[in-house]
Amino acid sequence: MSQGMSFSSLAPIVLVTLSALFGAKKKTDAPVPLAVHPDNPHYFLFREKPTVLIGSGEHYGAVLNLDFDYVKYLDELQSNGLNHTRTFTGPYVEPEGAFRISGNTLAPAPGRYVCPWARSEEPGYTRGGNKFDLARWDEAYFNRLKDFVGQAGMRGVVVEVVLFCPFYEEPQWELSPFNATNHIAGFPGVARTDVYTLKKSGPLLRIQEEMVRKVVTELHSFDNVYFEICNEPYFGGVQMDWQEHMVALIARTEEELGSRHLLSMNIANGSETLRTAPSEVSILNFHYASPPDAVYRNYRLEKVIGDNETGFRGTDDQVYRIEAWNFIISGGGLFSHLDYSFAVGHEDGTYEYPPTQPGGGNRGFRGQMKVLKDFVEGLDFIGMKPDASFIKKGVPVGFTARALRKEDEAFAIYLAETPVPKDAFSVRWDGGLKPEFSEPYTFYIHSNDGVRLFIDNKKVIDNWTKHSLIEDQTTVDLTADHRHAIRIEYYQDGGSAALKLEWSSPSQAREVVPEDRFLLPVGVKQGLRGKYYLGSKFDRLWKSRDDPVIDFDWSVRSPFDGVFGGAGEEPLAELVLTLDQGNYRAEWISPALGTVLRSEKVKFVPGETVFVSPTFQGDIALRIRKE
Repeated sequence: MSQGMSFSSLAPIVLVTLSALFGAKKKTDAPVPLAVHPDNPHYFLFREKPTVLIGSGEHYGAVLNLDFDYVKYLDELQSNGLNHTRTFTGPYVEPEGAFRISGNTLAPAPGRYVCPWARSEEPGYTRGGNKFDLARWDEAYFNRLKDFVGQAGMRGVVVEVVLFCPFYEEPQWELSPFNATNHIAGFPGVARTDVYTLKKSGPLLRIQEEMVRKVVTELHSFDNVYFEICNEPYFGGVQMDWQEHMVALIARTEEELGSRHLLSMNIANGSETLRTAPSEVSILNFHYASPPDAVYRNYRLEKVIGDNETGFRGTDDQVYRIEAWNFIISGGGLFSHLDYSFAVGHEDGTYEYPPTQPGGGNRGFRGQMKVLKDFVEGLDFIGMKPDASFIKKGVPVGFTARALRKEDEAFAIYLAETPVPKDAFSVRWDGGLKPEFSEPYTFYIHSNDGVRLFIDNKKVIDNWTKHSLIEDQTTVDLTADHRHAIRIEYYQDGGSAALKLEWSSPSQAREVVPEDRFLLPVGVKQGLRGKYYLGSKFDRLWKSRDDPVIDFDWSVRSPFDGVFGGAGEEPLAELVLTLDQGNYRAEWISPALGTVLRSEKVKFVPGETVFVSPTFQGDIALRIRKE
């Protein structure tokens, strides 16, 4: 569970001091680094162009793993038009098999791990080789780091340099150069949960400060770099005042160097609402940010908001494609997919990972990210902001609509199937019941979960609770050949799902109520009209259908299984939009293929206008531009 963080503890005097430091003039002729766009701080300015950062990158070990051919890797990113990658600096490294990752680039083979510090003459590093000398830099490492960043820059790729990462569990801590068993500094050991604190880290704080100054100094002349203080600091005991300290240290160092690179903080997994954010931090990064609530909750802070790591939602492309589009079309400025198809020996992204991998990624998916990047770049996105108020109706049931808008000039809409909770739904059946005999009938309902039965508008069974399979019964007097009104309401909330309606009478043996005794609400056709809803509140209608009998076991196959619906139907959107008067070009685009499915010129008059989509599966995008 993510604990998130709050910046409310930042003292104003610290922010003022850091702002003054960042205001220093440049002392070098180095290229202008990546910056926030002066006209819209939710996006970037890179090499004089408005920029959204979108990547699908390896697991952060490109530099510290000597076996990884990062040139081939960067070539693959460039070939897909992607412009973002992350890399870890080296204090954190993983053992083989960590987090069930196969081909993990953050788990170098013995003897193939490098970090900022040189090896000593003393053997005994946990994963083979000599211990580290925290008083000496490994210049070969820094040459590799600078070459990686330089090679990325030649390909238009921005590098997020992640300075630190918490030690989640002891196996990671056992491999770190910061662990007393792995270095020759001679000072007492520190608990892994105290490493990134100001008061308990002991001499390690000075080592960390020196490393930050060294990394920032070595990379100060590169324009395609920004620094993230710590990956996932909401784990492993990382303290906020320690992060603030590192922000201040970078500010002082860059003032001396005459450079100014952007700073990022990783805020939370999923989402969190910040009351304030440090003025020196320009990028607020979240992990696993689906749905994109992190954007809506923090947009007012006037920062770039990023979805900076994905995973743990299977290995299929569609779920991560929808996550990316939802986030960017909601106003996010950065999306970085964690792509497990990159591994040593497969730096071109062709590694075939097992289905147990905690995420996805492949060459086809990277092509889909290029479609997203091209879509956004085809708009004047600097002048746009998240706003779906012009969409009045027509979004298909079970879908969400995200939108960006530049007032009266450009509109971007993304429709995506909402992951249907197969074990959280409700159904309401209505119709008539025509018994054969005039006598008391006993009704038996087997249900898992809640159920209600109404006969002639009177509630006769009410067990609206979450429960395992049980039977409820009631007895009602019925009249032969008379149409009695019947309604059945049911909801399912996790686990097994079942519903069956039986009856019996003195003249009728117990049986499932047959189809020929049910009548649809209108006419004389047999059966009951069922309306199926997402959730348990009967407020998100998914579809209606005629059911002959009430005898369902949905424990294995939910009525919501399938691409859309349960019968593979392709939805059609009939969006009712309010746009200003003028001539527009509208393009329906496939997010998976990048193809324009339909393009048309439309002349708007004040009021509402209907846009009808082509049929589609999963998701579709609409781009409207004034001509």
